[in-house]
Amino acid sequence: MNIRQLEIFLTVCETMSITEAAKQLYVSQPAISKTIGELETSIGILFFDRINGKLYLNEEGKAFRMKAKQLMRDFDDLENFNKYGGEEVPLKIGVSLTIAMNSLPYAIEQFKINYPRTPLKIYAENVQQVQRRLLNGEIDVAFTEGFESNQGFNTELLSEYSLFLVCSSNNEFVKKEKINREDLLKLPFLLREKGSTLRDCFDGLAHELKVDISPVLESINTEVLIRAAKAGMGITVLPEPLAIPYLNDGFFVRLHIEGHEMSTVNYAVMLKGKTKNKRHIDIIDCFKKAERQYVNI
Repeated sequence: MNIRQLEIFLTVCETMSITEAAKQLYVSQPAISKTIGELETSIGILFFDRINGKLYLNEEGKAFRMKAKQLMRDFDDLENFNKYGGEEVPLKIGVSLTIAMNSLPYAIEQFKINYPRTPLKIYAENVQQVQRRLLNGEIDVAFTEGFESNQGFNTELLSEYSLFLVCSSNNEFVKKEKINREDLLKLPFLLREKGSTLRDCFDGLAHELKVDISPVLESINTEVLIRAAKAGMGITVLPEPLAIPYLNDGFFVRLHIEGHEMSTVNYAVMLKGKTKNKRHIDIIDCFKKAERQYVNI
């Protein structure tokens, strides 16, 4: 049995005429009859009853036609797999928490417009966790800030923005917008967990200033830190685009460390050697657009 035999069989089923099937398929009537005979011999079942020179599809033939139709549909799907079927293969991505909090919804919404049939598996974690999943092959592409690149990865720039130290506008710290090394030793800080980019950037600055800072509150959730800062519990670190709305609304004020600034660079990351297909390119473009929108808030 082969695909051509099934194609001829289904055409005969539709026309119930050897003559008409031959016309549609541009082959001779004897060739059609021979193919049907070979198929019946191969399967060991007669699909047609031949009564008074006419063909009638019997019950076995009807059952076989149903399965043959399904097989032909599957065969067509395989032939067009690159164009259509590839969309149904799950796409697994890792997103660092800061990017997930802001750009993820918009990026996924845009991606789904062109790939509604693509299942997505998304991990929103800190940078170290996302990097670990990438190394283990659990995700196809990562979107993360402050990625420690090496020869095992291909990175593509997404965006870059400043990190702000902010606190409640009602807090006593605002009496002094510029703070120094001695202030850092006395002020209460609300920080992300070690391994997150916001924390690593702040710890890098603290190391540069030779101060050891122990936060009064540490959380993996930036929203928890924002709420605590609004309540006057201390100072936290926020990406500029996330901080701007709170600054504009008067909830927060920005504090400056004399002579020092913090910033972060965001990347799309894939394992070196992994094939980058059109879906990978498109999901990266969606995150780039989302980051541009986020940065321009």
